[in-house]
Amino acid sequence: MIATARRPETLDDLVALGVRERLQLKATACDVTDENSMKNAVEFARASFGDVHVLVNNAGYGAMGPLEAVPPLEARRQLEVNLFGPMRLVQLVAPDMRRAGWGRIINVSSVLGRVVQPLSGWYCASKFALEAISDTLRLELEPFGIHTVSILPGPVRTAFTNNMVVCPLPAGMPDFYRRLVAYRMGLQNNRPFEVSAAAAAKLILRAVQARRPRARYLLTVPTHIAIHLRPLLTQRAWDKLVARYFGVGRVRSTDEERATP
Repeated sequence: MIATARRPETLDDLVALGVRERLQLKATACDVTDENSMKNAVEFARASFGDVHVLVNNAGYGAMGPLEAVPPLEARRQLEVNLFGPMRLVQLVAPDMRRAGWGRIINVSSVLGRVVQPLSGWYCASKFALEAISDTLRLELEPFGIHTVSILPGPVRTAFTNNMVVCPLPAGMPDFYRRLVAYRMGLQNNRPFEVSAAAAAKLILRAVQARRPRARYLLTVPTHIAIHLRPLLTQRAWDKLVARYFGVGRVRSTDEERATP
């Protein structure tokens, strides 16, 4: 097994665990925004263990901010890391899987690939697109014995929140947005249904080992609630529920802000 990270030193604890448990585990760098880095990681995997038959796409990060205030470069980076990079890795390893007549592609998506929330527009867009890519890959690659699976985790105890980018608001933006960002950050720091990374890893392993894997695997209570409740509500009712939970219905804009050109 090959573990990768943009900064491979973050995998030191994992490598040490592999040594203690006598696992066939190696680590290498892989930056999904860098073509050469991705190619080198795939070649390292092949040189270490042979052709690649299982790919887990787990790269991703979130950027927070109102859509009208997110810089275009940040929007592009969201898509580069969360969508284009994972898809490029699929292109690099799919030939290995076809030659073997089997393979497993696990795309770690998000409940925000099925529903949206305010201040996470570009993250949601990247995950909605990843869901579409996963569905398309499943149809295109299953004739070769390659199964594509989406994992929708929900809140997992990782460094995701710490690494989140909060886009600065340009001068002249309504103060409503500042108050809304502050409210959302409070929610990020209080996640009662959060599960461990080990729980997510077990679900991924289950998807890898299943003889006939499902198209999607859900994890955490919020994910199950959102996925199963959304089809039961009208768009207006769902919008009202989401707006209230994420603060849009609580943090009110002033008449002066609404009148700002």
